[in-house]
Formats: sequence, C-alpha cells, structure tokens
Amino acid sequence: MSKLIVDGELMLYGPVGFTDFWDESGFTSSQVIEALAALPGDIVVRLNSGGGIAMEGSAIHNALKRHDGRVIVKIDAIAASAASLIAMAGDEIEMPLGTLLMIHEPSGMTLGPADDHRRTAGVLDTMTGVFAQVYAERTGLSEKEIRRMMKDETWMGPQDALANGFATSVSEHAPTASAADAAFDYRTYAKAPDRLKRLATERKAMGLPMVAVASAPHKRKEAIMTEPNVAPVDDQATTNLQDVNSRIYQLCTTAKMTLAEANKIVLDAKGELAKAQTMIINHLADQDPMGGRVTSHNPMADSNCSVMVARDIEDALYARIAGKPAQGRASEWQGRSLLDMGAALLEARGERIISRNRDRLATQIMSSGATHSTSDFPFVTGNAANRFLLDAYLAAETPLKQLARVRNAANFKAMTIGRMSEMPKLEEVLEGAEITYGTRSEAKETYRVKTYSKMFGISREALINDDLDAFSDTLRAFGQAAAQTEADLIADLLLDNSGLGPLLDDGVTLFANARGNKSGAGSGLTISSVSAGRKALRDQKGLDNETPLSLKPQYLVVGSGNETTGEQIIAAITPSATEEVNPFSGKLSLLVEPRLEEDAWRLFASPDQAPILEIAYLNGVEQPKLETREGWNTLGTEFRAILDFGCGITGWRGAYLNEGE
Repeated sequence: MSKLIVDGELMLYGPVGFTDFWDESGFTSSQVIEALAALPGDIVVRLNSGGGIAMEGSAIHNALKRHDGRVIVKIDAIAASAASLIAMAGDEIEMPLGTLLMIHEPSGMTLGPADDHRRTAGVLDTMTGVFAQVYAERTGLSEKEIRRMMKDETWMGPQDALANGFATSVSEHAPTASAADAAFDYRTYAKAPDRLKRLATERKAMGLPMVAVASAPHKRKEAIMTEPNVAPVDDQATTNLQDVNSRIYQLCTTAKMTLAEANKIVLDAKGELAKAQTMIINHLADQDPMGGRVTSHNPMADSNCSVMVARDIEDALYARIAGKPAQGRASEWQGRSLLDMGAALLEARGERIISRNRDRLATQIMSSGATHSTSDFPFVTGNAANRFLLDAYLAAETPLKQLARVRNAANFKAMTIGRMSEMPKLEEVLEGAEITYGTRSEAKETYRVKTYSKMFGISREALINDDLDAFSDTLRAFGQAAAQTEADLIADLLLDNSGLGPLLDDGVTLFANARGNKSGAGSGLTISSVSAGRKALRDQKGLDNETPLSLKPQYLVVGSGNETTGEQIIAAITPSATEEVNPFSGKLSLLVEPRLEEDAWRLFASPDQAPILEIAYLNGVEQPKLETREGWNTLGTEFRAILDFGCGITGWRGAYLNEGE
C-alpha cells in the first residue's frame, strides 16, 4: 500500500514534488496518483506543506479533480504556495483554527544567457495566469483580484480564507499536526508570519536541514537542499528526475500545450527527455494535417520548428495590438512590418515566396493555402487578437459576476436549477420504535445558454499599409461589448418587474414582501437600514419553511448613485463612543453596477452559502472567442467574436432588496 495512505486517508505532508531525504516527508504527483488508485469513492486529504514545485502541485490538483468521489481537504497546519493549489481541488476545504493558507506568484531561477531568463519569465507568466484561473474558479473572485492577491503574497487564517472562498468551513477542533511543515525554510517567502520565520531560524541554529523550493522550471535543480551540500545517491536521482520534468514542462509551455496535456506527457515519459520531446513533436504534428509523426528524436526539430516562429510572431503581434513593448524573442520582431512577419511565416513553413510585389505578397500571406497549418498568418493573427480581446473583456467585466455560481453547459437546451430543502431534524428514537423517513421539498428554475456574435475583418489594404490601429480598436470594442452583454443580461434579471426581479417557479417575483426579502418601505443606505437587511437574511427559512438558514450578507450591491454612501457604510473607523462603532467594517464587499437603479440597494450572501444567480458558458469556455477564416466578403481575413452565455436566478433565499428613498 502507498506510504501516503494512513488509516484510509491521503496524507500529503512535506514538500510538494519530491521527498525530503532527512525526514522522508514530501510527495510527488506520481505517488499521489498511485495512492488515489487505491482509494475509490469519497476521500479525505490531510494537507500540511510549505510548498514545492508549482507544476507538481498542478498535476496533483488535476489528479484530485479527476477522482471518482468527493474530495474533502483538511488543512492540518499549513497549505502554502503549490500546496494551496492542491487544496483548491477539494469539494470541501476545512481549516481548523490556527492553520494558514498562502497564495503567491510562481518564482524561479535561471542560469544562462538573457534569452533563457526571458523564456523563464514567459513560463512564469503562463503559470501565474493558469493558477489564477484555478483560484478564481474555486473562490468566485475575479482573476484580477486573484492576481493582486498572488502578487501581494497573501497569507490567510481560517476566517479570511473562508471569507475569500479559499475554504468552505472553519473547525474549532485542534489540527492533527501540532506544527507547520517544520523542514521548510519559510524565510524564502517575503511575508511569511514571524512564527514561521522563527521556526526556520531555530531549526537552522540547531544544525538541522531545511528545504527551500523554487517553484518554476529553470536550468538548475528545482529543489535546493540547503544542507548538506552534496545529496546522497538516491536523493540525487530524485533531483535529476525533477530537472527532466522541469525541462519537459518548459517545452510543453513553449509548444502552447494545455496544462492537462503537459501533465500527461510528464507521466508517460517517466523521466526520459528524448521520449517526451518525441511526444511533443508528435502532438504538434497531429495539429497539422500535412505534418508527419516521428519515431525518434531529432534534436533540431524543436528549435527549427515553424511553430516556434509562429509563437514569437504571435507574441510580437499581441504586444503591438496592445500597445506594449514586446518581450523575449518576440522583441526581435518589434518594428518589423506585417508583410515581413507574414513572409517569415510562409518561409518557416517551407513555402516559396511567389513574389516580392507588396500586393501579391499580401494576397499569398492572407490566403492560408492548402495546408491551413498553425503557422498561417490568419491563424497567428487570430491568436494574438484573441489574447487582446480577452484583456479588454476582463477589464470591462461587471462586478455582478461575483454574485454568481458558474456552470458548464453541454448544449443550448434549457437547464433546470433544482434546489432541495434542508434535511429534517433528527428525532429521538424510543426503545423498540422504528426510525421514520424524512421528506424534502424541491424548487426548480430554468434558463439556457444563447449565442451572441459579430463579424469584422482585417483587410489586405491594412496589411499592405502596415495598419493595425483600426484592428486593435475593433478588438477592444468587441471585448468590451462581450463584457457589456453579460452585464446587461445579469442586470436585466435584477431590474425585471420594476426592480423586483423575474417571476420564479412559484409565480412570485424574486424580491417580495411575502418572502421577507424586501423592505416594507424604501429607505436610504444607512447603518440602521443595512442592519435591518442583515436581520432579514438571518431570519430566512429553508424550503421547508422551518429550518433557519442564518445567512450572512457578504456583498452590498448598489448603483452609481449610492457608491460614496456604500463606501462609507463598509469603511473602517475609529469610534470615540460605543454608538459610533461601525458593525459592517470589513464584513461587506461593495459592488457598484451603474446599470442598477440610483437609489435602490441589495444585500447578497456568498454564492457558496446561498446562490441566487447562476451563469453558464458553453463547454466551459468562460470568455468570448475569436474564429478566423480567409475573407470571402472582403479581401483579407474575417474574424467573428462569439460568446456563448446564459444566466438565471436559482432562488430567492440569500438576497435582500431595499428600493431606497
């Protein structure tokens, strides 16, 4: 049986991605996958780790997400860095009092020339974006907010983690582990709590070994043992395997493979770099109908592959469209004309330039030919455009999405939102009496995903004139339009029926006096009126109309007319008297949406506690996407921006409306 399984639970203690030679703590993704095979059904994962190799943490996170039962993560002492990524795989995440969770941006070291440092920076940027999506999906926070927290190296106790969505419950029971992962050198973190830094300092003073981990692929060892200086033979073999896996992840990132694809190659390669390189080349060949698979590794294949040229030009085009300086190898294309880039793509693919005449060259570049390979200019331009479109979309997102639970839609059929009532209370069973059945009531609402789209193009004339200004303006407008479409649809739900919301399955509007989630008379935004709203949420009953839900407001939602007052309501103040204490200081998050009424305001509980709003995207694509084709209506390349989105109300419990004065 796996050493990670103790009393039927998965014990993940020590550094992520390798085993500490001295105390034999630590775990790898391969060990976790092996252990999961022996643990079918619901499992408990006990976590106590100061961090480790970021991509190993990602592989373990994905393995837990694939598990066939519920995953209950119990943080026994600490889940920092890569370990916090693992924790996000839990269906339930429990943090006892005294435990810690930390998220930050991945970091790493590179020894080599400038281009190696630039490549590492690119890998780190990619990893940061991918991990931010994981945290955002789990917590419901925006990626922008998550990135800020990662950049700030955010440490959270149980209550903060619960409030931010990183934990689902706080336990008052003492954690199983009496101390945080003791072998980890917490001094490597900029903002580690003093008690952890003291732990590392005391361990160092006692002459005991410690582990310091760099969390991104680079050319040196992924894990550095600060003592002893020379690793034993078995430990050296483990370290060499980590070097190989780090290099494989770097190659997969360069080849623009997904995290899941990279994880599979690492597992299948089993530490053989040549085998991994062959699989990566075969993966790229499978994307190209005219390409061919290879059976042995060609050391020049990955360096001379046209995909590398396409990637660099894509990065350069993205930087130009976004008005940013190009980074890394892409900087070599800064200042080059669109025709130069297109011609380079043709040559990298092995095509002969038929003419240096600007008009004919533009026609050849814009017409992707018979191969439609990944090196075609329209495809590369589309990738760069899609990245900029996403930037504009994220920048314009409505804060109302923070109220929503996100759902994946498999098709465009109506989706039913079913809500079961709370289980009835347990009843005393008298001696010799039978146990009776409990019944639960159910409520249902429906909505469906719809498609929203527009077309535009980049003309042959724009290519010849080296003009991308109109193109970038159009992309920005389309990204903003996608975000505004979502905002309009969500706001329309709340504004339906003169602000009372849509009719639900019971024939009553979302907000109604009969439900007890609407103020009897409108009033201004004050401590007193918000307090009344909080009480209304606390007093709401479950579907059985008996069970008190004791819901806690998390969001104060206002229109632009109440923004300043809302800021005052949630602001921290230093009271000079008891009656001046602000009970909502630090307890509410303010969401301002100018589409809502000037005077009305609403309170919402956390969507994890009582979801009111649900949004859905087709096949999990949670953003607008661009599709390209050779121009037919215009001489050039045509693009269409598509957003498959839907939203609906899941129920009325968990929200409160005051229509204002």
